[in-house]
Amino acid sequence: MSTINTNGINVNYPVPGENNSSQGFRTNFTSISNNLDIAGNEITELQQKSVFKAGLTGIPIDNNMANTLISNAAVRSFRHTTYNLGNALSGTVLVDTSLGDVQMGTVTGNVTFQFAGWAPTNTESSIKLRLNIANTTAHITFPSEASLSTNLLENNNGASPLIINTAPYGASMLEYELSTVDCGNTLLVDPVNRPWQTTQVVTRNIVTPTGYQGDKNGDVCVAPTIQPTTVTATTVTSNILTTASTAGFYVNMPIKFIGTVFGNIVAGTTYYVRTIVTNTSFTVSATDGGADFALITATGSMEASPIAYVYFATGTYNSTITSITSVTASDTTTDQISVPTLTGNTTPLINAPIIFSGANISLAGLTANTTYYVKSVPSTTALTLSKSRTSTGVAGSAVNLTTAATITGVTADIYVGESIWKRTQLETF
Repeated sequence: MSTINTNGINVNYPVPGENNSSQGFRTNFTSISNNLDIAGNEITELQQKSVFKAGLTGIPIDNNMANTLISNAAVRSFRHTTYNLGNALSGTVLVDTSLGDVQMGTVTGNVTFQFAGWAPTNTESSIKLRLNIANTTAHITFPSEASLSTNLLENNNGASPLIINTAPYGASMLEYELSTVDCGNTLLVDPVNRPWQTTQVVTRNIVTPTGYQGDKNGDVCVAPTIQPTTVTATTVTSNILTTASTAGFYVNMPIKFIGTVFGNIVAGTTYYVRTIVTNTSFTVSATDGGADFALITATGSMEASPIAYVYFATGTYNSTITSITSVTASDTTTDQISVPTLTGNTTPLINAPIIFSGANISLAGLTANTTYYVKSVPSTTALTLSKSRTSTGVAGSAVNLTTAATITGVTADIYVGESIWKRTQLETF
Protein backbone atom coordinates (compact mmCIF):
# COMPACT_ATOMS: atom_id res chain seq x y z
CA MET A 1 0.00 0.00 0.00
CA SER A 2 1.28 3.43 -0.92
CA THR A 3 2.45 5.72 1.92
CA ILE A 4 1.74 8.91 -0.01
CA ASN A 5 -0.30 11.24 2.29
CA THR A 6 -1.81 14.44 0.95
CA ASN A 7 -3.49 15.50 4.21
CA GLY A 8 -0.76 18.08 4.85
CA ILE A 9 -1.58 20.00 1.69
CA ASN A 10 -4.07 22.87 2.13
CA VAL A 11 -5.93 22.88 -1.12
CA ASN A 12 -7.73 26.13 -0.14
CA TYR A 13 -4.52 28.10 0.24
CA PRO A 14 -3.93 30.86 -0.72
CA VAL A 15 -7.28 32.51 0.05
CA PRO A 16 -8.35 34.78 -2.80
CA GLY A 17 -8.57 38.53 -2.00
CA GLU A 18 -6.48 38.30 1.20
CA ASN A 19 -2.93 39.03 2.12
CA ASN A 20 -1.73 35.43 2.70
CA SER A 21 1.32 34.49 4.73
CA SER A 22 4.19 32.88 2.82
CA GLN A 23 4.29 30.14 5.49
CA GLY A 24 1.27 28.46 3.94
CA PHE A 25 3.12 28.24 0.63
CA ARG A 26 6.15 26.74 2.32
CA THR A 27 4.00 24.21 4.17
CA ASN A 28 2.25 23.08 0.99
CA PHE A 29 5.51 22.93 -0.99
CA THR A 30 7.14 20.83 1.77
CA SER A 31 4.25 18.36 1.82
CA ILE A 32 4.24 18.10 -2.00
CA SER A 33 8.01 17.57 -2.07
CA ASN A 34 7.85 14.86 0.60
CA ASN A 35 5.07 13.01 -1.24
CA LEU A 36 6.96 13.24 -4.54
CA ASP A 37 9.97 11.64 -2.81
CA ILE A 38 7.73 8.88 -1.47
CA ALA A 39 6.22 8.35 -4.97
CA GLY A 40 9.68 8.25 -6.51
CA ASN A 41 10.83 5.60 -4.06
CA GLU A 42 7.70 3.52 -4.57
CA ILE A 43 7.96 3.74 -8.38
CA THR A 44 11.63 2.73 -8.21
CA GLU A 45 10.72 -0.24 -6.03
CA LEU A 46 8.00 -1.28 -8.49
CA GLN A 47 10.48 -1.00 -11.34
CA GLN A 48 12.92 -3.23 -9.47
CA LYS A 49 10.48 -5.83 -8.13
CA SER A 50 7.53 -6.11 -10.52
CA VAL A 51 7.04 -8.53 -13.41
CA PHE A 52 6.60 -6.79 -16.76
CA LYS A 53 5.43 -7.85 -20.22
CA ALA A 54 8.14 -5.66 -21.75
CA GLY A 55 11.06 -3.58 -20.59
CA LEU A 56 10.42 -0.05 -19.33
CA THR A 57 11.97 2.82 -21.29
CA GLY A 58 15.69 2.87 -20.57
CA ILE A 59 15.52 -0.10 -18.18
CA PRO A 60 16.46 -3.67 -19.32
CA ILE A 61 13.74 -6.21 -18.50
CA ASP A 62 14.56 -8.62 -15.68
CA ASN A 63 11.74 -10.88 -14.53
CA ASN A 64 13.91 -13.03 -12.27
CA MET A 65 11.54 -14.11 -9.49
CA ALA A 66 14.47 -15.12 -7.22
CA ASN A 67 12.58 -18.16 -5.87
CA THR A 68 9.59 -16.08 -4.77
CA LEU A 69 6.48 -18.19 -4.18
CA ILE A 70 3.63 -17.92 -6.72
CA SER A 71 0.59 -19.89 -5.55
CA ASN A 72 -2.97 -20.76 -6.53
CA ALA A 73 -2.49 -19.63 -10.12
CA ALA A 74 -4.18 -20.91 -13.28
CA VAL A 75 -1.67 -20.92 -16.15
CA ARG A 76 -1.86 -21.49 -19.90
CA SER A 77 0.59 -21.71 -22.79
CA PHE A 78 3.71 -21.61 -20.65
CA ARG A 79 6.86 -22.51 -22.61
CA HIS A 80 10.22 -24.01 -21.74
CA THR A 81 13.38 -22.16 -22.65
CA THR A 82 16.13 -23.92 -24.61
CA TYR A 83 19.90 -23.64 -24.69
CA ASN A 84 22.31 -25.13 -27.22
CA LEU A 85 25.30 -26.76 -25.55
CA GLY A 86 27.06 -27.23 -28.89
CA ASN A 87 27.46 -29.57 -31.85
CA ALA A 88 30.65 -31.32 -30.72
CA LEU A 89 30.27 -32.38 -27.09
CA SER A 90 33.30 -34.21 -25.70
CA GLY A 91 35.51 -33.92 -22.66
CA THR A 92 34.05 -32.08 -19.65
CA VAL A 93 30.90 -30.06 -20.33
CA LEU A 94 29.40 -27.74 -17.71
CA VAL A 95 25.61 -27.50 -17.87
CA ASP A 96 24.35 -24.31 -16.23
CA THR A 97 20.72 -25.16 -15.50
CA SER A 98 19.80 -21.47 -15.24
CA LEU A 99 20.45 -21.00 -18.96
CA GLY A 100 17.55 -23.11 -20.20
CA ASP A 101 14.96 -25.69 -19.19
CA VAL A 102 15.82 -27.89 -22.20
CA GLN A 103 19.50 -28.07 -23.09
CA MET A 104 20.60 -29.72 -26.31
CA GLY A 105 23.83 -30.88 -27.89
CA THR A 106 25.49 -33.43 -30.16
CA VAL A 107 27.78 -36.05 -28.62
CA THR A 108 30.87 -36.64 -30.76
CA GLY A 109 33.22 -38.16 -28.17
CA ASN A 110 33.43 -39.34 -24.57
CA VAL A 111 31.75 -36.63 -22.53
CA THR A 112 31.54 -35.92 -18.79
CA PHE A 113 28.72 -33.65 -17.66
CA GLN A 114 28.90 -31.35 -14.65
CA PHE A 115 25.91 -29.30 -13.47
CA ALA A 116 25.46 -25.92 -11.80
CA GLY A 117 22.75 -23.34 -11.21
CA TRP A 118 20.27 -25.55 -9.39
CA ALA A 119 17.49 -24.01 -7.27
CA PRO A 120 17.91 -23.86 -3.47
CA THR A 121 17.45 -26.87 -1.21
CA ASN A 122 13.87 -27.91 -0.45
CA THR A 123 12.66 -26.87 -3.89
CA GLU A 124 12.70 -29.21 -6.87
CA SER A 125 14.72 -28.08 -9.84
CA SER A 126 14.81 -29.98 -13.12
CA ILE A 127 16.00 -29.75 -16.72
CA LYS A 128 15.83 -31.92 -19.81
CA LEU A 129 19.08 -32.92 -21.45
CA ARG A 130 18.55 -33.80 -25.13
CA LEU A 131 21.56 -35.46 -26.75
CA ASN A 132 21.96 -36.28 -30.42
CA ILE A 133 24.33 -39.25 -30.76
CA ALA A 134 26.84 -38.71 -33.55
CA ASN A 135 29.35 -41.18 -32.06
CA THR A 136 27.71 -44.47 -31.03
CA THR A 137 30.83 -45.63 -29.15
CA ALA A 138 31.06 -42.53 -26.97
CA HIS A 139 30.67 -42.81 -23.19
CA ILE A 140 28.37 -40.36 -21.38
CA THR A 141 29.42 -39.78 -17.76
CA PHE A 142 27.19 -38.14 -15.16
CA PRO A 143 28.53 -36.75 -11.87
CA SER A 144 28.67 -38.99 -8.82
CA GLU A 145 25.58 -37.23 -7.47
CA ALA A 146 23.51 -39.17 -10.06
CA SER A 147 24.00 -42.56 -8.39
CA LEU A 148 20.23 -42.80 -7.70
CA SER A 149 19.60 -43.71 -11.34
CA THR A 150 21.61 -46.91 -11.85
CA ASN A 151 18.42 -48.98 -12.03
CA LEU A 152 16.67 -46.67 -14.51
CA LEU A 153 18.95 -46.10 -17.47
CA GLU A 154 19.91 -48.38 -20.33
CA ASN A 155 23.52 -49.41 -20.87
CA ASN A 156 24.82 -47.87 -17.64
CA ASN A 157 27.76 -49.24 -15.70
CA GLY A 158 25.83 -49.70 -12.45
CA ALA A 159 28.42 -47.76 -10.47
CA SER A 160 29.39 -44.27 -9.45
CA PRO A 161 30.08 -42.15 -11.37
CA LEU A 162 27.16 -43.20 -13.54
CA ILE A 163 28.35 -43.91 -17.09
CA ILE A 164 26.27 -44.71 -20.17
CA ASN A 165 28.80 -47.07 -21.74
CA THR A 166 27.44 -46.59 -25.26
CA ALA A 167 24.12 -45.49 -26.69
CA PRO A 168 21.68 -48.42 -27.02
CA TYR A 169 21.60 -49.93 -30.49
CA GLY A 170 19.48 -47.92 -32.89
CA ALA A 171 19.20 -44.86 -30.59
CA SER A 172 20.13 -41.67 -32.43
CA MET A 173 18.91 -39.41 -29.63
CA LEU A 174 18.88 -39.81 -25.85
CA GLU A 175 16.81 -37.49 -23.69
CA TYR A 176 17.04 -37.42 -19.91
CA GLU A 177 15.26 -35.42 -17.23
CA LEU A 178 17.52 -34.49 -14.33
CA SER A 179 16.00 -33.31 -11.07
CA THR A 180 17.15 -32.47 -7.55
CA VAL A 181 15.57 -31.33 -4.29
CA ASP A 182 18.81 -30.49 -2.51
CA CYS A 183 20.54 -28.02 -4.83
CA GLY A 184 22.30 -30.73 -6.85
CA ASN A 185 23.78 -32.76 -3.99
CA THR A 186 21.79 -35.74 -5.28
CA LEU A 187 20.47 -36.07 -8.83
CA LEU A 188 17.78 -38.31 -10.27
CA VAL A 189 18.20 -39.03 -13.99
CA ASP A 190 15.06 -40.33 -15.70
CA PRO A 191 14.92 -41.51 -19.33
CA VAL A 192 12.42 -39.50 -21.38
CA ASN A 193 12.48 -40.97 -24.88
CA ARG A 194 13.50 -44.53 -23.89
CA PRO A 195 10.61 -45.72 -21.69
CA TRP A 196 10.70 -49.06 -19.92
CA GLN A 197 8.51 -50.73 -22.52
CA THR A 198 11.19 -50.31 -25.19
CA THR A 199 13.81 -51.85 -22.92
CA GLN A 200 11.88 -55.00 -22.03
CA VAL A 201 11.27 -57.16 -25.11
CA VAL A 202 11.72 -55.27 -28.36
CA THR A 203 11.17 -56.38 -31.93
CA ARG A 204 14.38 -56.27 -33.90
CA ASN A 205 14.17 -56.66 -37.66
CA ILE A 206 17.67 -58.11 -37.92
CA VAL A 207 19.10 -60.33 -35.19
CA THR A 208 22.73 -61.40 -35.50
CA PRO A 209 24.68 -63.52 -33.00
CA THR A 210 27.29 -60.79 -32.63
CA GLY A 211 24.74 -58.00 -32.17
CA TYR A 212 25.32 -54.32 -32.84
CA GLN A 213 27.02 -51.34 -31.26
CA GLY A 214 25.10 -50.50 -28.08
CA ASP A 215 23.96 -54.06 -27.29
CA LYS A 216 24.61 -55.06 -23.68
CA ASN A 217 24.17 -58.00 -21.33
CA GLY A 218 20.51 -58.31 -20.38
CA ASP A 219 18.94 -57.00 -23.59
CA VAL A 220 16.01 -59.06 -24.86
CA CYS A 221 14.37 -59.05 -28.28
CA VAL A 222 12.28 -61.04 -30.70
CA ALA A 223 12.53 -61.09 -34.49
CA PRO A 224 9.56 -60.62 -36.82
CA THR A 225 8.01 -64.04 -37.39
CA ILE A 226 7.33 -65.78 -40.68
CA GLN A 227 3.65 -66.54 -40.85
CA PRO A 228 2.55 -70.19 -40.57
CA THR A 229 1.05 -71.77 -43.66
CA THR A 230 -1.32 -74.68 -44.23
CA VAL A 231 0.01 -77.82 -45.94
CA THR A 232 -2.68 -79.65 -47.91
CA ALA A 233 -0.74 -82.48 -49.61
CA THR A 234 2.48 -84.51 -49.51
CA THR A 235 3.93 -86.46 -52.42
CA VAL A 236 6.07 -89.60 -52.39
CA THR A 237 9.27 -89.77 -54.50
CA SER A 238 9.52 -85.99 -54.98
CA ASN A 239 9.00 -85.49 -51.23
CA ILE A 240 7.19 -82.23 -51.94
CA LEU A 241 4.81 -80.55 -49.51
CA THR A 242 2.10 -78.46 -51.14
CA THR A 243 1.00 -75.31 -49.34
CA ALA A 244 -0.75 -72.01 -49.92
CA SER A 245 2.47 -69.94 -49.80
CA THR A 246 6.15 -70.23 -49.03
CA ALA A 247 6.57 -66.47 -48.55
CA GLY A 248 9.51 -65.74 -46.25
CA PHE A 249 10.81 -69.31 -46.28
CA TYR A 250 14.54 -69.87 -46.70
CA VAL A 251 16.82 -72.89 -47.01
CA ASN A 252 17.61 -74.54 -43.65
CA MET A 253 14.81 -72.64 -41.92
CA PRO A 254 13.65 -74.68 -38.91
CA ILE A 255 9.98 -75.59 -39.08
CA LYS A 256 7.46 -77.68 -37.15
CA PHE A 257 4.14 -79.20 -38.13
CA ILE A 258 1.16 -79.12 -35.79
CA GLY A 259 -2.44 -80.26 -35.89
CA THR A 260 -3.51 -83.49 -37.58
CA VAL A 261 -0.31 -84.35 -39.43
CA PHE A 262 0.02 -86.71 -42.39
CA GLY A 263 2.46 -87.87 -45.07
CA ASN A 264 4.92 -89.45 -42.58
CA ILE A 265 5.41 -86.09 -40.78
CA VAL A 266 5.71 -86.31 -36.98
CA ALA A 267 3.95 -83.56 -35.05
CA GLY A 268 6.19 -81.29 -32.98
CA THR A 269 9.43 -82.53 -34.56
CA THR A 270 11.85 -79.93 -35.88
CA TYR A 271 12.50 -80.20 -39.61
CA TYR A 272 14.51 -77.93 -41.89
CA VAL A 273 13.46 -76.45 -45.21
CA ARG A 274 15.72 -78.12 -47.78
CA THR A 275 14.47 -76.62 -51.02
CA ILE A 276 11.84 -74.10 -52.00
CA VAL A 277 10.48 -75.73 -55.16
CA THR A 278 7.88 -73.09 -56.04
CA ASN A 279 6.04 -70.35 -54.21
CA THR A 280 3.54 -73.00 -53.11
CA SER A 281 5.75 -76.07 -52.52
CA PHE A 282 8.87 -77.07 -50.63
CA THR A 283 10.82 -80.03 -49.28
CA VAL A 284 12.24 -80.60 -45.80
CA SER A 285 15.06 -82.56 -44.21
CA ALA A 286 15.31 -84.13 -40.79
CA THR A 287 18.66 -82.44 -40.10
CA ASP A 288 20.16 -79.05 -40.92
CA GLY A 289 21.59 -79.45 -44.41
CA GLY A 290 20.48 -83.08 -44.68
CA ALA A 291 18.77 -85.02 -47.47
CA ASP A 292 15.09 -84.85 -48.40
CA PHE A 293 12.84 -86.28 -45.72
CA ALA A 294 10.94 -89.25 -47.18
CA LEU A 295 7.24 -88.52 -47.46
CA ILE A 296 4.28 -90.61 -48.49
CA THR A 297 1.45 -89.39 -50.66
CA ALA A 298 -1.40 -88.03 -48.59
CA THR A 299 -3.78 -85.10 -48.27
CA GLY A 300 -5.18 -83.25 -45.31
CA SER A 301 -4.69 -80.00 -43.45
CA MET A 302 -1.77 -79.38 -41.10
CA GLU A 303 -0.04 -76.20 -40.08
CA ALA A 304 3.57 -75.66 -41.10
CA SER A 305 4.89 -73.27 -38.47
CA PRO A 306 8.35 -71.67 -38.90
CA ILE A 307 10.12 -71.80 -35.57
CA ALA A 308 10.34 -68.47 -33.74
CA TYR A 309 12.83 -67.51 -31.05
CA VAL A 310 13.29 -65.03 -28.25
CA TYR A 311 16.84 -63.68 -28.06
CA PHE A 312 18.91 -62.79 -24.98
CA ALA A 313 22.16 -60.82 -24.90
CA THR A 314 24.66 -62.43 -22.55
CA GLY A 315 27.55 -60.07 -23.22
CA THR A 316 28.47 -56.64 -24.49
CA TYR A 317 29.02 -55.89 -28.17
CA ASN A 318 32.68 -56.08 -29.14
CA SER A 319 32.72 -56.84 -32.87
CA THR A 320 34.86 -55.34 -35.58
CA ILE A 321 33.17 -54.56 -38.87
CA THR A 322 34.58 -55.36 -42.27
CA SER A 323 32.78 -53.06 -44.67
CA ILE A 324 32.37 -54.07 -48.29
CA THR A 325 31.96 -50.95 -50.40
CA SER A 326 30.26 -52.67 -53.31
CA VAL A 327 28.85 -55.99 -54.48
CA THR A 328 29.47 -56.09 -58.22
CA ALA A 329 28.11 -59.42 -59.50
CA SER A 330 26.79 -62.88 -58.64
CA ASP A 331 26.98 -66.29 -60.28
CA THR A 332 24.48 -69.13 -60.08
CA THR A 333 27.01 -71.81 -61.08
CA THR A 334 29.43 -71.15 -58.23
CA ASP A 335 26.95 -69.42 -55.89
CA GLN A 336 29.54 -66.71 -55.40
CA ILE A 337 29.13 -62.96 -55.11
CA SER A 338 31.89 -60.70 -56.39
CA VAL A 339 33.30 -58.02 -54.11
CA PRO A 340 36.30 -55.64 -54.10
CA THR A 341 39.58 -57.17 -52.97
CA LEU A 342 39.51 -58.30 -49.36
CA THR A 343 42.75 -57.40 -47.58
CA GLY A 344 44.38 -59.09 -44.63
CA ASN A 345 43.45 -62.41 -43.05
CA THR A 346 40.06 -63.50 -44.39
CA THR A 347 39.75 -66.60 -42.19
CA PRO A 348 37.89 -64.76 -39.37
CA LEU A 349 35.22 -63.76 -41.89
CA ILE A 350 34.08 -67.36 -42.33
CA ASN A 351 30.85 -68.09 -40.39
CA ALA A 352 30.49 -64.39 -39.49
CA PRO A 353 27.15 -62.59 -40.01
CA ILE A 354 26.89 -60.40 -43.10
CA ILE A 355 24.14 -57.90 -43.92
CA PHE A 356 23.57 -56.28 -47.30
CA SER A 357 22.21 -52.79 -47.94
CA GLY A 358 20.74 -51.72 -51.25
CA ALA A 359 17.68 -53.01 -53.06
CA ASN A 360 19.68 -54.26 -56.06
CA ILE A 361 21.02 -57.17 -54.01
CA SER A 362 17.77 -58.86 -55.07
CA LEU A 363 19.43 -59.32 -58.49
CA ALA A 364 21.62 -61.93 -56.79
CA GLY A 365 18.62 -63.64 -55.22
CA LEU A 366 19.36 -62.15 -51.81
CA THR A 367 17.35 -59.83 -49.56
CA ALA A 368 18.60 -56.52 -48.19
CA ASN A 369 18.73 -55.96 -44.41
CA THR A 370 18.66 -59.70 -43.73
CA THR A 371 21.20 -61.77 -41.82
CA TYR A 372 23.33 -64.15 -43.89
CA TYR A 373 26.55 -65.92 -42.91
CA VAL A 374 29.83 -66.12 -44.80
CA LYS A 375 30.18 -69.79 -45.75
CA SER A 376 33.49 -69.51 -47.55
CA VAL A 377 35.96 -67.08 -49.08
CA PRO A 378 36.97 -68.82 -52.33
CA SER A 379 39.20 -65.89 -53.28
CA THR A 380 39.96 -62.37 -52.12
CA THR A 381 37.20 -61.09 -54.41
CA ALA A 382 34.45 -63.66 -53.80
CA LEU A 383 32.18 -64.95 -51.04
CA THR A 384 29.65 -67.74 -50.67
CA LEU A 385 26.81 -67.37 -48.19
CA SER A 386 24.41 -69.30 -46.00
CA LYS A 387 21.07 -68.22 -44.56
CA SER A 388 21.59 -70.24 -41.39
CA ARG A 389 24.22 -71.16 -38.83
CA THR A 390 24.35 -74.15 -36.48
CA SER A 391 24.49 -73.91 -32.70
CA THR A 392 28.24 -74.57 -32.98
CA GLY A 393 28.65 -71.42 -35.05
CA VAL A 394 29.19 -73.06 -38.45
CA ALA A 395 27.44 -71.67 -41.54
CA GLY A 396 24.88 -74.02 -43.09
CA SER A 397 24.19 -74.88 -46.70
CA ALA A 398 25.16 -72.36 -49.35
CA VAL A 399 22.50 -70.02 -50.64
CA ASN A 400 21.64 -70.64 -54.28
CA LEU A 401 22.29 -67.36 -56.05
CA THR A 402 21.00 -66.07 -59.35
CA THR A 403 23.35 -64.74 -61.99
CA ALA A 404 23.73 -60.98 -62.22
CA ALA A 405 26.51 -59.70 -64.44
CA THR A 406 26.35 -56.22 -62.93
CA ILE A 407 25.10 -55.10 -59.52
CA THR A 408 25.23 -51.47 -58.42
CA GLY A 409 24.40 -49.57 -55.26
CA VAL A 410 24.93 -52.48 -52.85
CA THR A 411 27.19 -52.51 -49.80
CA ALA A 412 27.64 -54.99 -46.96
CA ASP A 413 28.98 -55.25 -43.41
CA ILE A 414 30.55 -58.38 -41.93
CA TYR A 415 30.50 -58.58 -38.11
CA VAL A 416 33.44 -60.45 -36.58
CA GLY A 417 33.25 -60.84 -32.81
CA GLU A 418 31.88 -62.84 -29.92
CA SER A 419 28.39 -64.30 -30.28
CA ILE A 420 26.77 -62.41 -27.42
CA TRP A 421 23.18 -63.18 -28.44
CA LYS A 422 21.64 -66.55 -27.51
CA ARG A 423 18.18 -67.77 -28.36
CA THR A 424 15.51 -70.04 -27.02
CA GLN A 425 12.74 -71.59 -29.05
CA LEU A 426 9.16 -70.46 -28.65
CA GLU A 427 6.70 -73.32 -28.40
CA THR A 428 3.09 -73.29 -29.51
CA PHE A 429 0.31 -74.26 -27.13
